[in-house]
Amino acid sequence: MTETSPNNRPEPLSKELFKDYLMLSKFRLSVSVVGTTLIAYYLGCSMNGLPIEWLKFFGLALGGMMVVAASNGFNQVYEKDSDKLMSRTMKRPVADGRMSVNDALVFSFVCAIIGLFVLVLLVNGRAAFLSLVSIFIYTLAYTPMKRKSPFAVFVGAIPGALPPTIGWVAAVGNIDFIAILLFVIQFFWQFPHFWAIAWMLEDDYRKADYTLLPNYEGRTKRNAMQIVWYSVMLIVISMYPLTIEFGSVYALFVIIPAGAYLLYRAIRLHRDLSIESARSLMFSTLIYMPAVLLSYLI
Repeated sequence: MTETSPNNRPEPLSKELFKDYLMLSKFRLSVSVVGTTLIAYYLGCSMNGLPIEWLKFFGLALGGMMVVAASNGFNQVYEKDSDKLMSRTMKRPVADGRMSVNDALVFSFVCAIIGLFVLVLLVNGRAAFLSLVSIFIYTLAYTPMKRKSPFAVFVGAIPGALPPTIGWVAAVGNIDFIAILLFVIQFFWQFPHFWAIAWMLEDDYRKADYTLLPNYEGRTKRNAMQIVWYSVMLIVISMYPLTIEFGSVYALFVIIPAGAYLLYRAIRLHRDLSIESARSLMFSTLIYMPAVLLSYLI
């Protein structure tokens, strides 16, 4: 790979260089992903009468952060040329030339190795294995598929749905039925969440030849209706655990209002097709998932 020009690179050990590595890792996104994992770990401990092991909790947080950072770093190396075309991403360190491809790859590989090692050492092998699967699917399947088909969103939803499963497996040690159920709930959550983002960024994505809404039509009624239907499926699936006595009926006092608000936002988007409605829907999804996970504890 061709090295980028060093003219605009930050000085070693500088504050600017530190910020670039945070940007490469998508630090805020990583915190959000790991937060879901930790909630599921707490859920797994509470629902099974297990004590919270704080060393394991720390390992899950640190290992998870490193694994997500690695995935994001590999993603930005692969997409550096596409990132240059979009207003939202053109200032990322690899795309802008402030960081070389080699430096970004070294950072990503080191994060992946350390993260997986921490998960194996402090959590368990199954959680580490699922994290490794997440890296491979996100980096080698979802990332290259983004420019080829809207189906990329379905592929990307697989690693995106693994965090709560990893948290549960960290607590109980097994990939059991509940672990799979949490995966399914988070999987369906991905669609209203990510399609809302894709709706907001459609113009920017088109500059890089990405099509991440349900089909190539763009901001249409048909695409908005897809978001509505997947929101409905998410709400229904979120209620299913209550039918197998995973959580109590009181969880409905959280799931129904949170789901109603999310569905209202999805219908509002279908009605006016506006970027502002998509933004409101995106924020409603951010509230929905942690609220639902915590509701199972009621």
